[in-house]
Amino acid sequence: MKPIPYRATNGTGQKTSVPIPLLSTEQVSKRFGYRTIFQQVTFDLFPEEFILLIGNNGTGKSTLFRLLCSLSHPSSGTLRFNSCPYRECLPEVRRNIGFLGHESRLYPDLSAMENLHIFGTLYNIPELEQRINSVLDEVGLVMAKTLPVRTYSSGMTKRLMIAHMILIQPKVLLLDEPYTGLDPSSVEWFQTHLKQFRKSGGAIMLITHQLDLGLELADRVLVLHQQHLLRDIPAIGLTPETCSGWLNAP
Repeated sequence: MKPIPYRATNGTGQKTSVPIPLLSTEQVSKRFGYRTIFQQVTFDLFPEEFILLIGNNGTGKSTLFRLLCSLSHPSSGTLRFNSCPYRECLPEVRRNIGFLGHESRLYPDLSAMENLHIFGTLYNIPELEQRINSVLDEVGLVMAKTLPVRTYSSGMTKRLMIAHMILIQPKVLLLDEPYTGLDPSSVEWFQTHLKQFRKSGGAIMLITHQLDLGLELADRVLVLHQQHLLRDIPAIGLTPETCSGWLNAP
């Protein structure tokens, strides 16, 4: 990781070596009625960092991602983007966080071009046509860009979902089981894309049951277990077996 320094705010005008997190959670909790999903979750996500988030089904991993991309609100605690509380900079949050979840958010009877045009118009993306063609070339869908999405294979649909996510040129990617539906060659392509995104200064959080793929890229591993953030540790040297063992702990 290569933290981005910022200027001191103590009036000295000198640069410090303290990095600014792109995303921060401070004592974040989420409840549905009387049911607590997780509580007092605190962590930072820095530029050029890749975090693998693991936990058993039902521990709130996807719920946490919905909070981070502003699709839901915490019951308590604070979310920050670039040190700014979400409630004060929601438009900036939504412009800079790309989310890939279980739902495609695509219109099946429209083409890839038409789907991306609708999405890009909502975000007022400049030079939209050029940007759409660039993104479709990046995900390998140029030859199929005029076909209805309903004719796509599962792998092509996932590639279009990825195009949908990166169209806005986000600074943060939140990926919830992104490898589902990808064949081995597409997985290899996606891993390469994630490495390039991180190298360009972006930050990534990943949820996946395919721990070997996550650990291949991760700098840190967060473990959600029994409503709490049980671990926040460097990923170096970790194995899928070690991570699975934490999830089976009492």
